[in-house]
Amino acid sequence: MLFIATHTTFIFFLFLIPLLGWVIHKQSSRKTIVIVLLTALVLLLPALTGYSYVVSSGYDWLLYIFFTYGYALVLQSDDHSFLATGVISAGLLLFGLWGAFIGSFAGTTTVEKEWRVKGYKIAHLRDQGFAGGARVTYELSKYAMIPVFIKQVDLEVDKDTTNSCWVTFREEGFNFNWCTPDSSYTFKP
Repeated sequence: MLFIATHTTFIFFLFLIPLLGWVIHKQSSRKTIVIVLLTALVLLLPALTGYSYVVSSGYDWLLYIFFTYGYALVLQSDDHSFLATGVISAGLLLFGLWGAFIGSFAGTTTVEKEWRVKGYKIAHLRDQGFAGGARVTYELSKYAMIPVFIKQVDLEVDKDTTNSCWVTFREEGFNFNWCTPDSSYTFKP
């Protein structure tokens, strides 16, 4: 349900998966479809380790490609008419409209500011729900050895009422001064 609320655009465009799969089935060879499908599957494997791509919607696009080419592969093995594809697309369109409606009540999460320090990324987030005040958090993410991947390692809610500049990430032992981010951080291993 959370995925539907936070990814309304992708949920709405689910109905295109069977239509694009049908076009790919008609235009591409089985070998090409299998190669793209396996490539998307391999690129989705880092999700099992908790890492995500630096591009925020990387997994969403890879899942979209995986399901589109997966549907094209199913059509390659058993040639269906376009009518069946149209019925599936219509059903997914209704689900997508429902998802977009539900997602409109979810609120928004905006990144106020980001800092990059010593292989870490600190993000200042403002999560505004459907009603009430915003929840302000600091998210600490660590880059992998290959800087295409990133993993969220800690999250701290901003509870400071004294306007102190320091944020303490307890799990990582990382203190960060967001007032002067270039020179003020301490790391306690």
